[in-house]
Amino acid sequence: MDQNHEEQIIKSFIVKRLQDRVLFELSTKKYRDKLHSRLTNYFETTVEKRYIRKIDFIKIPEIIQLLKREGAPSICYVLSYDQEYDGKHYKLNDALEELIFNGMPYIISCIPGKLAYFQGEHEQGEPVRYLFKR
Repeated sequence: MDQNHEEQIIKSFIVKRLQDRVLFELSTKKYRDKLHSRLTNYFETTVEKRYIRKIDFIKIPEIIQLLKREGAPSICYVLSYDQEYDGKHYKLNDALEELIFNGMPYIISCIPGKLAYFQGEHEQGEPVRYLFKR
């Protein structure tokens, strides 16, 4: 886990009143998945809306192109409900290829506290996708 990177994500993109709680939850294995539940079920009251933009396309090359255009490096950090990927650094392309169709919510953080991609849980229809940018 990269606590500094995670703190920057939370301080930049989660509403102020929830930041301390979410940071605590991320620091404990037992509650770590609560962030993903918040983002999936309570998105509107969890994120700083002025720093998000909905994305409608799902093709990996389009998402990579968007993130690269915004300054994303080739290595990113993943916060995922899927324990196999959570709290690890990956190549951007690999992270998207592994996670985009697995159905679990995740955040791919490209620039700590500045640029991230979020995809919600896939239940029915297309999952929600957002660009987080400051």
